[in-house]
Amino acid sequence: MTSKQLFLRHLLVGALAGLTLVSGTALAESTYGYNAAGSGTVTATARVNLSVTVPKLILLRIGSANTTVDTLSWTSTYSIPATPTVPVAGNNTAVAWDATAPTVTAGTNPGALTVSAWTNAGTGTINCSVAAWSPASGGPANANFAVTATGTLPHPGATLGACASTSFTSNTLATGTWAYALGGTASSWTAGAYTTTVTYTATGV
Repeated sequence: MTSKQLFLRHLLVGALAGLTLVSGTALAESTYGYNAAGSGTVTATARVNLSVTVPKLILLRIGSANTTVDTLSWTSTYSIPATPTVPVAGNNTAVAWDATAPTVTAGTNPGALTVSAWTNAGTGTINCSVAAWSPASGGPANANFAVTATGTLPHPGATLGACASTSFTSNTLATGTWAYALGGTASSWTAGAYTTTVTYTATGV
């Protein structure tokens, strides 16, 4: 091969390599097998690495969608003995009170919340935490709120005073309802409007 032919060959190889890079074609491994006698078996192997990335996702919905935070409300009710009489708003209202302590109920429990969770992580867990009450004292305790779960998404704790961590199945939609019930000794609570926020956190590991 002349020097001119050698030059043209290198030029052609370089041009083909450039076209390969421009086209975005992956360059795989190359080998050869050779037997000068032209007999027997020859082999050549080439390897290709495959890589698949699956993003990790976790979803959690408690009640309403988007940025709406549902509010569960209870209003305690009193009954004045001996009639009995349920108080109404006003002042200096006459009542046939027999001078015994009134009876108190914690209030009507609100409807259950619809809940859903999903993850493709190896393990999905959910836990809860209760912020400080405002006012800080005088009202019901976290343990007074029992939560009954139905369906495939368990509540992390039987009461809000026992918030723990519970798991749900990966790659399977977990759904159900959580019903909150307020109990405890309502007659021991001091008058006031008590508020707090329960935060649920779903984690995929």
